Amino acid sequence: MSDMIHWLVQSLESYPTRSNGVVILDGILHSREQTRFTTLKTEKRRRDWLLGRWTAKQLVGRVIADQTGAKVPLDTIEIHSGVMGDPIVNCQLSMVNRQLLTDSSRASISNLQALVTLSISHSHSHAFCALVERADWPLGADIEQVVPRADEFVTDYFTEDEQALVAQAVDGMRSVAVTAVWSAKEAVLKALHLGLTVDTRSVACLIEPVTERPLTWTPFTVQCDGSRLSQTPPPLGGWWRTYKDFVLTLVTET
Repeated sequence: MSDMIHWLVQSLESYPTRSNGVVILDGILHSREQTRFTTLKTEKRRRDWLLGRWTAKQLVGRVIADQTGAKVPLDTIEIHSGVMGDPIVNCQLSMVNRQLLTDSSRASISNLQALVTLSISHSHSHAFCALVERADWPLGADIEQVVPRADEFVTDYFTEDEQALVAQAVDGMRSVAVTAVWSAKEAVLKALHLGLTVDTRSVACLIEPVTERPLTWTPFTVQCDGSRLSQTPPPLGGWWRTYKDFVLTLVTET
């Protein structure tokens, strides 16, 4: 997998709570995020949103620590939604020549938004976040639980080439193959800022025939039909793997 992509998976059960089971917000959420949290209507939405933000902040903090050795308080990092719904990082950092520093007396102050791109995905009490150290960069991350899906799902949403690859999966691996292709499509459409607003057959994600669950990042080919999309897509590459009962996929510009 491209070494420019940082990633992290976390589960809801690992989120910090008080002794009475109430989730902790102070020290984790920015003040504006705490306000946003109170507006979320359903328990599932609050749970997914909180887990996604926490995972993204942990990943951002790790990247900063790797570069500077500094530990950035999570509540100074704000993750908000951009115009297209994509996560945007708001965090003021010291830097010189686009390199993060810990000594602000020697550095201008820049927003981390100008340095990184994030992608966040949720599935069944797990969050998956990816980060590249480039601004406004095509990036899509997706996590999907491996579950059986009907033949009609495949014929309705997959290209003929994708259907043929699914058919080559060995016994017991069909659900993994279908989930991998579907997750890959979601990641591609995230990278293009399109989501499920377009026909999923406008992109093809060609994985190798699945004979076992890959436990390391495995490349797949991305093909986009520009005539069916609202934009000319950049060249994209993808990787997938399994994690517990999930499939993880990453897509970025190559």
